[in-house]
Order: sequence, then C-alpha cells, then structure tokens
Amino acid sequence: MSLNSQTGYLRLLVEALLENDAVQRPELSRVIGQPRHAVSDLLANLEIRGLVQVTGTADGLPGRSQQSYSLRSKAALALGFDVGGTKLAGALCDMRGTILAERTEPTSRNGADALVAQIAAMADDLCSDCGLDRSHVRHTVIGMPAAVDPANGELHMADNLPGLEGTSLRQRLASALGGQVHLENDVNLALIAEMARGSARGHDNVAFVALGTGIGCALLINGHLLRGASGGAGEIGYMPLWRMEAAGQPALEQRIGEAGIRQSYVAAGGDISATVRDIFDAAAKGEPAARSALGTAADTAARALICILSLVDAGMVVFGGSIGAREEFIDLVRTRVGKAWTRPVHIGRSDAGSRAGLLGATEVSRQHMLEQLFGALPQR
Repeated sequence: MSLNSQTGYLRLLVEALLENDAVQRPELSRVIGQPRHAVSDLLANLEIRGLVQVTGTADGLPGRSQQSYSLRSKAALALGFDVGGTKLAGALCDMRGTILAERTEPTSRNGADALVAQIAAMADDLCSDCGLDRSHVRHTVIGMPAAVDPANGELHMADNLPGLEGTSLRQRLASALGGQVHLENDVNLALIAEMARGSARGHDNVAFVALGTGIGCALLINGHLLRGASGGAGEIGYMPLWRMEAAGQPALEQRIGEAGIRQSYVAAGGDISATVRDIFDAAAKGEPAARSALGTAADTAARALICILSLVDAGMVVFGGSIGAREEFIDLVRTRVGKAWTRPVHIGRSDAGSRAGLLGATEVSRQHMLEQLFGALPQR
C-alpha cells in the first residue's frame, strides 16, 4: 500500500498509538508527516468507531492541541489457538498484543465436529475470563499439527489427530466462532513467535525444529515463510534418511520422536516403563542405556539438520518442543553438526518454549485484525 493514501496514514497513526499510552495531536502530526487538521480527521474516524478516546490535557490547558489520545486497545480482540495431539491451548489478546486470558485443556480426539465445538467453547471461556463480549473478537488464528493447504484449507499429514486427515475445518470454524478465521501449521506459528519477540528476531534465514511427540520444521528463507505447493514444506518427519519407506510413513519421526527414543532405550537394556523425562534424568546420572538412546537420537537429528542446512543454508536453527528445547539434547546435536558442517550456524533454544505455537497464533491473529481494521502497513 502506498504511503500517500488515507488508509496508509491511518495505519501509521494507529501504530504510533499502539506504541504509546497517550499521544497529543502535534506529536502524531510529526510522526506520520501530516498537518494537524488531517490528524484531527483521522482521530475523528477512530473516535466514531469507538477505537480511541481522549485521556486528558497537558497541564490542564484548553484546546485540541493539548488533548492526549489513547487507543481503546480492548475494543477489538484477537484469538489464537494451538491444537496439539494431547492438549489444546488458547489465548485472547488486545490490539497491543497483551494476553488477556489463556487456557489449556486436553484435546478432543473425537473427530472434526468435536474439535470445532471444543475450540468454540474455549473461545467463550476466554472472553468470559476477562469479562469481555465475544462480539469484540475480530480474528482467530488456529495452529494445527498438520500441513494446511493454502488453496482450500485441507489438512494433510494430520496423523496425531484422528478424523482430520483430508478435512477442511475453516468454514466450520468460521461459522462456530464468527469473524475471520485462519488456519496455519503449528510449527510455522512457533517460528513466527520467535521472529516477533524471540531468538529469531532480526534474522532472515531460520529453521525452527519442533521435536517432542513428533517432529516438524518451519523455514524462513530470505525473510519469507516457506509453505510449499500444498502447505507441507518442512514436514521433515517424513524424511527417509536410511531407506525409502512406504507412503505416509513418518520415518524420521518414528526414530527420534518420544516413541522412538523410548524404543531405543529399551533396546539398549533400559526399563520398558520409562518416560522420555526418565531417560533424560537417567542420562544425567550416567546410565549407559539412556546415554546411548539420546546419543542415537542426536545422531539422527544432526543428519536431518545437515540435510536442511545443505538445502536452504539457514544461519540459525531454533529447537523447540518437549525434547528439542532441552539444552542437553541441543548440546548433543550442536556438537555433531559442528563436526560435519563447514559453514557458521547458530543452534539454540526457543525463547517462547512450550507457548511458542500459541504466541505465534495470537500474534498472527492480531496482525490480521489490525490490517482488517486499519489497512496494511504502508511501504515507505
């Protein structure tokens, strides 16, 4: 959008209000480069819509130039959800991105209709938690543990949620929630969270690897999120590093996801009832079976990572997920990659941790809402 447009100046004015609790007309005029009468028109537009308010005057002096304006940040709300194989997390934020309410509960595994109903019920609960009406919600973004086809919203590679493969939930969710609804891959959203406020801020070439129950990857290439022809870019769980597998078999995921690490531990003589957390604890105490299982997983993860690096030349790799975010596992992978990779690459831990997907969903939802209300940020 051109800066030389009414909508462009409106969005710049809103950005100034977002960054400050209260701003006077002269300052707004200076920031957006428009005369005060034009700023007055823009503020009148926002006042009519109930989105700004006068919050006081400088030193009690009369006159419009002395009045301070502030954004009514709760007048428009955005919802974000992170749908996982075991848990559903949701959050409600205002126009500034402040989280107003947050909830987590077990994910319904009774099919698409039950999941839609659960998300709608949580949306009501989140609004109720902070005493706000759901009619103020303008946009919702939902992170899914699947590839989301950008053309039709169909879900693919959705093995962790029964009954969702090949379905399109966008219209059903829009009917249940109201307002605009957008579906996105959950790991893509985790990367967006790191780009917005985390360890990937200011970087243009990043790989985010989420490793827990399964494994997924999101790729930022030259500042652009890579999605692919059907939304499946980064689904490295299906990468066959040793031999070709049957169609639909997540070969890598089966090796280094939670189930794979436990199987490797038992094969090395470990307790069959041990959880992955138990295995990490045992490895810290020097138990050979645990150290062997984690070493094997790190070897495989490092090979997968080098495949990614050789294709996209990422300068930064961010690990997240219940396994990937553990510093001791990152150290194992970092050491192996360092011995085999020739170019500099920073390998680190997600700042957002287990909330990365949820925070990414709320941030994308907020940005969509701001664009819907005030137009896109203009190109200067």
